Amino acid sequence: MRVLVTGGLGVNGSWVTRALLEKGHVPVVLETRDDTSLLPDLAGSFPVVIADIMDLDRMVEILRDERIDAIVHLAALMPPRCQSDLRLGFDVNALGAVNVFEAAKLAGIRRVVFTSSKSAYGRVPVGPHTYPTYVPISEDHTCDPVIAYDVGKLAAEGMAANYRREHGLEIASLRFGTILAPGKLARHGEVALLSRILENAMAGEPTVIERGGDEIDDIMFVGDVVGGILAALEAPSVPSPVYNIATGVGTSLYGFAEAVRRAIPGADIEIGPGLDYYGYDVTYYTISDITRARTELGYEPAYDIDASIRAYIEAAQRLRGTDSVSLPTA
Repeated sequence: MRVLVTGGLGVNGSWVTRALLEKGHVPVVLETRDDTSLLPDLAGSFPVVIADIMDLDRMVEILRDERIDAIVHLAALMPPRCQSDLRLGFDVNALGAVNVFEAAKLAGIRRVVFTSSKSAYGRVPVGPHTYPTYVPISEDHTCDPVIAYDVGKLAAEGMAANYRREHGLEIASLRFGTILAPGKLARHGEVALLSRILENAMAGEPTVIERGGDEIDDIMFVGDVVGGILAALEAPSVPSPVYNIATGVGTSLYGFAEAVRRAIPGADIEIGPGLDYYGYDVTYYTISDITRARTELGYEPAYDIDASIRAYIEAAQRLRGTDSVSLPTA
């Protein structure tokens, strides 16, 4: 299968590109620049097309010229940039996705996997789905988007549903949990607190987080992001427009720190009690109900929190060409 991967050199996209190659597919990566720093060992192993998802005519041309069979759409503008430039944020995250759907329609491509986010739920009302009970939240829960990123993702999901209904496209919108991935700290900055804790520990540096130790969230390793995308890409059908892709298990910030200490004995991590460790002042922290993805797509998470941290460390070491962190045997 020849798969167009928008954002295929990014923090999550690089893992998708690698997995497609390993499974015998041909990833055709669409990016705004040719930066293979997250795939240094695979540079030159797959075509990279420099283009902009906002250019509809060019998108259709690429799909036809490259004989694309399916699309994985990961390209997006992350906070805080999309919040500091609201129009640009909406253009890229919402209208850019619509361009991908329209290009697929015009080029006769049916299967599109759209990488959305749990951010589409936006503000989750204080109640059973939040502290202290954290009942898993399903795809049917009401959405209340707050920041531009939330709004853009939810708007794109809504248009994906319309393209499914009106044009028969098989678009699966995947709402990912909180992703733990090497490269996120450098490229996503403010939304990479978990990576900061882990990478500080790897470097032998202390971390102090003033509050939030009691907050629980659904933290997933990027390998499970790939698992969800491949499940949606290769499934015989995608009966539902939206799927939660996460672990279905909650981990507190205290629990995350303890898992880091198990992987890196002596890690110096100090975390204060309370909630909302990102300081959002919005109840984004939830556990995802992944029943639909399990039942309809055959998705199954492969990484618990300890496996996630070990896999992160090993991947980060490969990227840096070092094995400076000595991992205990499992």
